[in-house]
Amino acid sequence: MAPQFDDIKTHFPAARIKKLMQSDEDIGKVAQATPVVVGRALEFFLASLVEASVEEAREAGIKRITAQHVKQAIENTDKFDFLVETVSKKNDAEEEV
Repeated sequence: MAPQFDDIKTHFPAARIKKLMQSDEDIGKVAQATPVVVGRALEFFLASLVEASVEEAREAGIKRITAQHVKQAIENTDKFDFLVETVSKKNDAEEEV
């Protein structure tokens, strides 16, 4: 099931993205269109992650998405492989508490 990117209602403020980008010392000037493109890419990324999490919840027969569903979506979806280590570190830290 592909996410419907045309239906995305959440938008990230370009000014805040630009401020975050410029907080890095290595980044100099930022073109005006760059924060807008990064914001749109973030919207697509989050829509994909939520859609994968919804699918995990549906497979489990649950109507509410939990952090566990997001974790399972990250672990079971190839395009989220770059987040697997981050999720496992977060869970390791929670288990130590």
